[in-house]
Amino acid sequence: MSDDERKEMQELMRPSETLDFTQDGAAILMTDDMERLRTFYTDGRKVKKSKDADNQEFDASWNEHRLVSVFKGPDGNKIERTFEVLEGNQQLRETIHFTTGRNQREVYLRYVYDLKSGASPAGNPVSK
Repeated sequence: MSDDERKEMQELMRPSETLDFTQDGAAILMTDDMERLRTFYTDGRKVKKSKDADNQEFDASWNEHRLVSVFKGPDGNKIERTFEVLEGNQQLRETIHFTTGRNQREVYLRYVYDLKSGASPAGNPVSK
C-alpha cells in the first residue's frame, strides 16, 4: 500500500473523537474533530473520488433509518460505512464493514458516539 492508501485505511480504523452532522437537501455533511469534511449524497448522483483527503464525497442511500455508503477502499475491495441513531436518540453507531487479505477475511468495526451534552437530537447541526 502507498502512504496515501495506508492513511485512508487508518482513518477508518481510528475513530474520530467527535462527529458533527448537518443536512443540506440530499447532502449529509459530516465534520470530525480533525476538521475533515465528508459529504454523503443521497440523491443518486455519482461522485468522483477526491484527491483531497480532508474533503471527500460519497454516494449514499437511506436504508430505513440508516445512512449507508458503499465505496472502494485503497485495495479495490468494497467498504460499507453505515450510520444509525440508536434507540433513545442519544447515541450514534458507525459500522464499517470490509474484507481484507488474500483470504478475504471480513472485518466489522463499530464505533458508538454519545450525543453532545446540550445538543438537541432533532436540531441542526447535531454533534455525536
